[in-house]
Amino acid sequence: MIGTDSSASFLAALQLADSFFPSGTYAHSQGLEGMVTRGWVRNADDLGEYLRNLLAWSILPCDGVALLNAHGAAGDGDLATLVDIDWHLHAMKLPDELRVASGHAGRRILDETAPLLSGAPGCAVHGEFRRLVTERETPGTGAVALGVMACAFGIAGREALLMLCHSFAVGVLGAAQRLLPITHSEAQRILRSLHEPVTRATTALQHRDWREMTSFAPQTDIASMLHEHDDVRMFAS
Repeated sequence: MIGTDSSASFLAALQLADSFFPSGTYAHSQGLEGMVTRGWVRNADDLGEYLRNLLAWSILPCDGVALLNAHGAAGDGDLATLVDIDWHLHAMKLPDELRVASGHAGRRILDETAPLLSGAPGCAVHGEFRRLVTERETPGTGAVALGVMACAFGIAGREALLMLCHSFAVGVLGAAQRLLPITHSEAQRILRSLHEPVTRATTALQHRDWREMTSFAPQTDIASMLHEHDDVRMFAS
């Protein structure tokens, strides 16, 4: 780890959760474009409900559980379990577009943080996992990569999960501003409304095993599967 000082890990979390960090997620709407195209999300109220449901039923119990367990496995130096978690999360993502988006984000997270960790103690697992991803021995899903990276930076698992939720929500809201007639104020209101349910859910998921991941977002899955056939697309997913 880079260090256990709370100020240093807090600043690292801010840096890595910021949309300024080049994770490549700006190119993905995470299924929202397909939802908008089909008229399933039409305004700010729909968008808020969409985000709350997606976080509650898919991102938190699936990606979030994977992240927490990956963070623990990285702390233990357990590469075999990291790979198992990674493949399990990859398989849980039914639409190919969402699998590709997750892998793209994961590889960018690992690549961009590698120079920042250069020479730091405790970054061996990050380097080994990155090597396995580069050699295509494991898919390098975004949530697992984030868990590995957070552990290397001395960011606690729960805070890393909050980072994941914040980054996901900001990415979708950023896409929404290009797809829907919503204002910056409405986007901030939606983001704020997510704080309480996300905080409550992260506490409830602290000890869930990675083999208990669940995801139920059929409408988003369908929209994502149909997205590649749309005539006009602004986003890759």
